[in-house]
This record gives sequence, structure tokens and C-alpha cells, in this order.
Amino acid sequence: MKYLSKNFMNKEKLHDVFFDPEKNDLSFERLIAILNDSYDGLLLSDVDGRIFYMNDAVERISGLKNEEMLGLTPEEMQKQGYILSQSKKILKKNPLTIVQKLRNGKEIFTTSRPVVDQKENVICYIATFRDLVELNELHQEHQIQREMDYQELQELRSLFLSTEEIVTNSLKIKKVLEKAVKVAKSDATVLINGESGVGKELVAKTIHNTSIRAENPYIQINCGAIPETLIEAELFGYEKSAFTGADRPKAGLLEVAQAGTVLLDEIGDLPLNVQVKLLRVIQTGEFYRVGSTTSRKLNVRYIAATHRDLKKMVQEGLFREDLYYRLNVIPIDVPPLRERKEDILPLAFHFLNKYNKKNHLSKRLDKETSLLLEQYSWPGNVRQLQNVIERMVIMSEEDIITPSVFPEELLPQGRKEWQTNSQLPFDTIIPLAELREMTEKEMIERALKTYGSIRQAAKHLQVDHSTVIRKIKKYRIDMNVT
Repeated sequence: MKYLSKNFMNKEKLHDVFFDPEKNDLSFERLIAILNDSYDGLLLSDVDGRIFYMNDAVERISGLKNEEMLGLTPEEMQKQGYILSQSKKILKKNPLTIVQKLRNGKEIFTTSRPVVDQKENVICYIATFRDLVELNELHQEHQIQREMDYQELQELRSLFLSTEEIVTNSLKIKKVLEKAVKVAKSDATVLINGESGVGKELVAKTIHNTSIRAENPYIQINCGAIPETLIEAELFGYEKSAFTGADRPKAGLLEVAQAGTVLLDEIGDLPLNVQVKLLRVIQTGEFYRVGSTTSRKLNVRYIAATHRDLKKMVQEGLFREDLYYRLNVIPIDVPPLRERKEDILPLAFHFLNKYNKKNHLSKRLDKETSLLLEQYSWPGNVRQLQNVIERMVIMSEEDIITPSVFPEELLPQGRKEWQTNSQLPFDTIIPLAELREMTEKEMIERALKTYGSIRQAAKHLQVDHSTVIRKIKKYRIDMNVT
């Protein structure tokens, strides 16, 4: 039939499904069984609108026996009371769409189209038969989900607007940010884990900026930077004459953060005796200034951050177990830069732009320098990358930043090897055309070894896929070796 021929189909697969090996023929029974498995109701009617086939779903949806309706037209079913009413106004002509109300109170949404032969003659009509209540419920659920998705999208947009320093193409970081947005809706304590320099402080600031406390103070306290003898007074404050030199009362950093958010950075460096007092403050919401016997109320949201393994420190007796569990209500793990290499160049360009503006310059990275940045493991993470970019912007005498100002300790095998093309003695002079070919071959081999595919190698070499293939053939690069 022409109607069917317009659709894409796998004839071999259709044959396998409908062919009955016992009868060695296409099976009518199999076709009917498959139609009966449809969740939606299906009806076939002749050119007069008289029903000659209904699948099992029609009976389930309508609550009527199929044999009661078989052979009837919609008008006859209405006269016999099976259909209480049907829309006089056609909702849509092609396909024909109407709403019917059945005697059991259900409203049915019916959509009908003609089936034609090769000469465009109508041979029958096929209709779908759906419960309108179910369709409305699905529509409502879909709308609710769309609203939720839109709300999350708006939250993420506000997140990026409020944290301009977050630059990422990484799915891992995007998931971290999504979690931060969800956490921000509550006052639950958060423990941010990650190596030094990964950006834990930015995640904490994101939580604060997208919370209801965003208009209130945000205080970052580096627990490792305050001398042990002063940290209690710095956190909780002190009264006049509490110790030598305390000539006036002073509010502590926690008190300054009233109604806002506190980031306890490097929480693993907090002395054990202060850990006890911090735990009590978090649990009770009350604290005492040093030298005072009067408790004060405190309403802050706590976020802790560390590069240490606190669980291991608990086992070693270096960190209180009860404080660990009180802080670790919602953990967020920030991955190191080496596990999200797709962020290296976007961050590098971000810092390049930052230091260009700061120093009134317009410097750019050349391809070799960009490749070196991508290949390095960055043990110091984003902070190290930022410092390297700043150093290169300042040290480069040209507008194009080349590997000549790349820190020697970051080069694959030292500055001399990079400058002399790996195997060449330092005092060797060769034709530039030959040097160009040697460099091209070496870069292609490095890129293939690093990224594992021609397409990815081409992307990072910033050339066409076809160019890399042509160079592989030209230089006879052994793909098995790479």
C-alpha cells in the first residue's frame, strides 16, 4: 500500500517479526498479537466508519466490551448509549481529531487518518484511542518538569553571573555547581574536599551567593593561617582584659558573620582544643567570647573546606570524629585540573585576558605554548596555572607568548630539549624547511600519543582532520607506535 510505503522500514526485520516458521508464511496472527500489545487503543473502520478491528487496549480504556462496539459506527454507539456525547466541532481535520464522552464518564481523545491504496483510494481508517484524563496528567507532569528545569536553569544562570571566576567546559565541574545550587537552598553544613588550588573557595562562594543569605556577610577563615595561640580569640572574640594586650572588647570572625555564611578553610589545620569549642557552637548556636561568662547567640551557615583526608585524620586521632560527621553532612568533591583537561585552555585564556587588562597589554599564546599547557599535569591546579600565565605575560617581550618563557620545570624534558627539537645537539644548524618538517612530525606524534585518535589530535593541533592524515602519510608515522 502506498500509505505504508511512505514510511521508513526495515523489510528484513519486519519479515523476521511476522514470519511464522511453522507455517512457512507471513503470520496474520503475529501481526494481531503485536497490535494487541500496544498501550494505546487502536481501531480500524471501513469507509462508512464501521469498526471492524479493535485491540485489547480499547477495552481497557473504555471499560466496554469490544464485542459490544464491533461493527458499529460512532453515531450508532451514541444512539445505543455507549457514547454519551462527542465533540460536534472537529478539533483538527487532518488527522481527524474529536473528543468523546463514554457512559462510564471517561473522556476519550480519538485521532483518525485514512489508509489509501496505490491509486489514492481510501480502503479504511486507522484511529488511536486515548484516555483524555491520562493525557492531561501527562501534560501536567511535563509542564511541572519543564518549570523545574527552567527554575534550575535560571539558578545556574544566576550562579554564573554571581561567580565570574568560574570558567569551565568540564561536565564534572558543572555537576559540582549543580550540587552547590541545590545545597544552597538549605542551611545544611557542607564539607568541600579537593586538592590545593582546585577552587574550593569559589564553590563555597557560589553556595553563599545563591542562598537566602546572599545579602548578608560572607566570612572566609583560613584555619591554617592563624597562629594556634590566637585562633580561639580570632574565631570567638574576646572581652576587655581577657589577656595581656586586650585593652578593649572585640567581636570574633564568627560573630562578624552573623546571619551570613562562614567558610572554615583548611579545617584540618584547626587545633583539637578549638575543634571541641567549634563543635559546641555548631550544635547549640551559642558561643562565649574569650574571658566572658555570658553566652551569645549565633546564626550562621557553616561551610568547611580541606585538602586533607579528614577520615584518615580521625583514625589517627588528629581530628575529632564527632566534628567530622557534623561537618560532613553534604560532601562536595572538586576534581583536580589534571582530571578535567578540557578546562586548561579556557582557564588559561581567562587568566591571559585578566593580566592583559591589568598590565594594559594584548599578548596571545602561540600553538606550541597552548599545547604545553594542555600536556602538563598541574599538581598545583588552577592556582598554579594562574601564576604561570601571569609570569609569562610579564616575562614575554613579544606579543606572542612562545615556549621560550614557559617555566623550565614545566617543560616535558627541560627547556633545552624543547628549543633544540628533542634529539638535536645544541650547536647543530639545519635547514629551516627540514626543521619545520621535524617539528611537525614530532608534534603530530605527541598529539596522537596524548589524545589517542586522529580527530582529537587534529583538534588540539588546530588543523583539519584531513591535514593530519596527509602528514601521517607524508612522514610515515607508525600509528601502532603512537
